[in-house]
Amino acid sequence: MDRFELPQTLRRSSKEVQEVYATAHESAVKRFGAGEEAERAAYGAVKESYELAVDHWVPKQD
Repeated sequence: MDRFELPQTLRRSSKEVQEVYATAHESAVKRFGAGEEAERAAYGAVKESYELAVDHWVPKQD
């Protein structure tokens, strides 16, 4: 996935967050096809370890 295809909040986030999203999205597209379901699955993967801080994703604080 090209960096410029990423949603705005992910573009402002670290490369690690972008890689988690891109990898999960690619896998979800193979499983569900392109669309909203793949995007939700990719965001779900990001939300496991990161949280939204206004306009970008940051590691969760335990």
